[in-house]
Formats: sequence, C-alpha cells, structure tokens
Amino acid sequence: MTKPQITIRLSPSLLNSLNQYVEETGTSKTDVVVSAIAQYLGCAESMPLSQRLAEVEKRVAELEKRESEVNRKPVPID
Repeated sequence: MTKPQITIRLSPSLLNSLNQYVEETGTSKTDVVVSAIAQYLGCAESMPLSQRLAEVEKRVAELEKRESEVNRKPVPID
C-alpha cells in the first residue's frame, strides 16, 4: 500500500536547518516532517521509531555536552 504524498514550501533557512538535522541524525526528511506533524497534532505515538530514537539520541548528546561543560568549569578557591 502506497502512502499519499504532499508538497510543502520551506524558507531557505528552515530547509538548511532540516538538511543539517538530517545529516547529523542520519534520518530522512520524511521521518522528520512526519514526526513534527505528529507532535504538533498530539499523536506522537505514530512517529516512526527511527525518528523517536534519533530524537532521544540527540537529547542524550545535548545532556552529555552540558555535563562536560559544567565539569570543566574551574571551582573558585576562597
């Protein structure tokens, strides 16, 4: 069974952000757009598993980065 297709128009900056995200996460543009629409409409459980996993991995990486930044800050000596 084939899925229906739609066409959308994006600003160049939004398309650049989408392309960068897709490159960083290794997911497809379709998965990102489907995920965004599903989240917006409140039916995120229908998001593709690969997209949900990519989002979790991204959040973990952000937390690890923040943690390493906090651990690198010098502690003032009184």
